[in-house]
Amino acid sequence: MKRVFLFIIALITCTMSVRAQSDMQLSQYFLGMGYYNPAYAGTTGDLNMLGLFRQQWIGIPNAGTSFFVIADMPLKLGSLNNGIGLVVNTESIGLFQFTKVAFQYAYKQKLFGGTLSIGLQGGIYNVGFDGTKIHIPESPDHTPAESDPALPTTSVQAMALDVNAGIYYTHKNFYAGFGATHLTAPEMALGETTNYYIPMGLNLTGGYNIQLRNPLYELQPSVFLKTDMQTFQADITARMVYNKMFNGGLSWRINESVVVLLGATFGRLQVGYAYDFPTTAMLKGSSGSHEVLVRYQLKLKKTKTGKNRHKSVRIL
Repeated sequence: MKRVFLFIIALITCTMSVRAQSDMQLSQYFLGMGYYNPAYAGTTGDLNMLGLFRQQWIGIPNAGTSFFVIADMPLKLGSLNNGIGLVVNTESIGLFQFTKVAFQYAYKQKLFGGTLSIGLQGGIYNVGFDGTKIHIPESPDHTPAESDPALPTTSVQAMALDVNAGIYYTHKNFYAGFGATHLTAPEMALGETTNYYIPMGLNLTGGYNIQLRNPLYELQPSVFLKTDMQTFQADITARMVYNKMFNGGLSWRINESVVVLLGATFGRLQVGYAYDFPTTAMLKGSSGSHEVLVRYQLKLKKTKTGKNRHKSVRIL
């Protein structure tokens, strides 16, 4: 148990100086890690299908909505263990619309009693901007949109190649992962005078499952840190699972919000909900953010090695 707490303290120490992050955020990152790290593909051993919807900053018009679907599964090719996945997500913030479709591949290798996974993701990233909805008040203190060459006055969009990579290690009671997003640092032209740039990002995660004396209860602390080298975001989370069926907990997004987490598992169906309560001046304009998640795991039939047995049925 002493080593468990030292592990948790070490992870928390790495995140104490963080502030905020502009990239898409997930309060239930521990279930949607495939969005950030392609090495997660095939980790569950089943066909894993997950959908998530997030409404950001309720009360602020056009603050942001996010939706993504991810599916992944293990794939054995000869003696090689692999994982493959598909990610589709869309996000609206203000007059911007972001869409991404990407494929994932992960190579897996047994290591020190666990599994080390190395993953790569490639796909298309599309950004759109609706310049027809720009509203600038008419007054001597404001410059009309038509007079500013940096503002598109029509609906424009652009597309670029986007590449992610990562490593992920899982053991019986713990996991850790490191991912790099937007390795190509896409830069897209929105019209003749405006470019949209996506900087490379890094993320780090880790968690430990602690079986309590009462076998019905399991404590699952975890942390998640991501940065684009200019802004930072860190989540420190503690969840309690009862009878492997119901779970709840709290998460602290440093210098931003406190998150309430609830979830339940019914067979292979899992549902989750997160409510983010702002702890900054954002509270004056927003009552918080909502996030809903649904995951379904389909058991895959594994081919047995050895001699094939055939049963013949003769119909007379």
